[in-house]
Amino acid sequence: MGLYQNNFAKAFSKLIAMSGVTCYQIHNFTHLDQAYLSRLKSGEKTSPSPETIVKISLAICHFNDKIKLSDIETLFKSVGRSLRITG
Repeated sequence: MGLYQNNFAKAFSKLIAMSGVTCYQIHNFTHLDQAYLSRLKSGEKTSPSPETIVKISLAICHFNDKIKLSDIETLFKSVGRSLRITG
């Protein structure tokens, strides 16, 4: 199990709850496997790739325009990454 496993599942579940977007909608928008998305949400699967997180984030923003960048940043932080550009 990865270090950030529980954090991603919690962050993903919270973002889905606050946005009202379903795993099915994310699947339709991204073509990510719906079962995989459910496993990410439950914590069964861990450490999604940055590309997967970007796809999920774009889908959530597509279906709910009230989601802020800071909300998306929590997904990245939950796996030890960031959207912020440093340098």
